[in-house]
Amino acid sequence: MKLSVVIPSFYPAVVYGGPIFTSLHTVEELAKLGIEIRVSTTNANMTKRLDIEPNVWHKQNDHLFVKYYNEIIVNKLSFALLLALWKDVKDADIVHVQGLFSYPVPIALIYSKLFKKRILLTPHGTLGQWCLSSGSRFKLLWLKCLIKPFNSKTIWHATAEMEKMEILSVFPDAKVKVIANGIQIREFQNFNALTQNDFTKKFVNKALDTEKVIVSMGRLQKKKGFDILIDSFVKVLKQYPDVKLFIAGQDEGEKEDLQTQIEKLDLEEKAFLIGQISGQDKVDFFANADLFVLSSHNENFGIVYAESLAAGTPIIASKNTPWSEVEEADCGKWVNNSIDETANAILDMLKKDRELMRVNAKRLAEKYDWINIAVQFKEVFKKIINEK
Repeated sequence: MKLSVVIPSFYPAVVYGGPIFTSLHTVEELAKLGIEIRVSTTNANMTKRLDIEPNVWHKQNDHLFVKYYNEIIVNKLSFALLLALWKDVKDADIVHVQGLFSYPVPIALIYSKLFKKRILLTPHGTLGQWCLSSGSRFKLLWLKCLIKPFNSKTIWHATAEMEKMEILSVFPDAKVKVIANGIQIREFQNFNALTQNDFTKKFVNKALDTEKVIVSMGRLQKKKGFDILIDSFVKVLKQYPDVKLFIAGQDEGEKEDLQTQIEKLDLEEKAFLIGQISGQDKVDFFANADLFVLSSHNENFGIVYAESLAAGTPIIASKNTPWSEVEEADCGKWVNNSIDETANAILDMLKKDRELMRVNAKRLAEKYDWINIAVQFKEVFKKIINEK
């Protein structure tokens, strides 16, 4: 099987957050299953370009190759991709297009239709109501003119039943396959045990008296609802005056407002924005916390929730995410992302047995191991190729 993956940005463009790692691990695991994969992407890295030779195939392993088309205008235009992508698509058995509101997507769809290729389209959560109402006012026009004409020849990929319903609300006759995102479970099993004082020294370079540690992680943008979390945290402090909140993530326009919010609420020694972390620091960040909370306005999956569970830390997820199962698994809460409901959920979770939560969280996370997810993708690809 020959698979062409067309995606606007790809690893090591980690500035774009979770989806970059999702796409990387998907193709890595599929390559291990013997699928021949060519990833066609750009050298976009937010406001600059990746320091990688463009327009040539880079061999990752015997079955995986990546080509970074050079962008003339970052995030806006690549003549090289426009003129040469057809060659990548023509040689494939199936084309997996990822993203939605980015120019490589309609280009890939046009070439796929031209060469009569089967298409799997992954929107990465961009059809949620919050996402559609945010950003460019031309999103609905984009969908009508550049995506809808290809809908009858496209199989959509949703990461949860919630996202499937979002897709169907926009394209009622869409064919949708549900496959969850995954994580590398093994990467979160070994952590450095830290005392609460060690934790504060490591991440904010201060020795602070700490009763409980609450963490959150994500790009600092409005979608993630960090302002709701901070306001909820104020209510938690009334019962746990020595609890600390640590928010990790790269700034995407919200850091200044969040820091101002922290200062106005007099939380400078209670709540901290610690920037982006990765690798072992990220594992230690999750594993040594008492609770992970993210009051997001929309997530088609939310890889950070799964990573926290894999590290053994219970979570609180908003009902704008597909994580209702944490309640049945007794390793978290699934609540409306309001201040009061988030605060009450935090208070409930902080009373629970931490070690029992660790066991329950790890048990639930096992189902999302990339090994299992890749097998599901391979079966879907086979079915799509064999469909008449």
